[in-house]
Amino acid sequence: MMTTVFVAAPKPRTWPLTLDQFAARLTERWPQAEIFAHHAPVSNEDYLDFQMDLDGMTRTASYYDRSNLILSDGDSEFWADTVVWFLGLLPADADAVAMVEVNPEYTAPIPPGADAETIRTLLEGLTEAEQHNSTRGSATRSPAVC
Repeated sequence: MMTTVFVAAPKPRTWPLTLDQFAARLTERWPQAEIFAHHAPVSNEDYLDFQMDLDGMTRTASYYDRSNLILSDGDSEFWADTVVWFLGLLPADADAVAMVEVNPEYTAPIPPGADAETIRTLLEGLTEAEQHNSTRGSATRSPAVC
């Protein structure tokens, strides 16, 4: 199932990864990436939108300064390696949580040192929780952190 994947620093924490550092590492990994700098006036946050062609599709994503990575146009299987790559840009002790667009009420902590299979399983679990709860008609909500 195509969805948007969110990886975030749990509020009120932030990460030491700046937009410039992220852009440099992104172009090392994907030289063809197109990167656009923006400022969100309502939240007073700077962020980067980026897009690249991967697996025959244009994929879009965003990185908010020191706080959120948002990966669109893919699924858990597709984005798992990218999440692992991104977490590798952060200090080893950096906390991170994940959320999927189809289930915004739930977040899950990402275990330190998680590999692609662990990330894929975690994201699929979040997606399946939404499908399970929509058939039951109830959900336990957790505070949004993304």
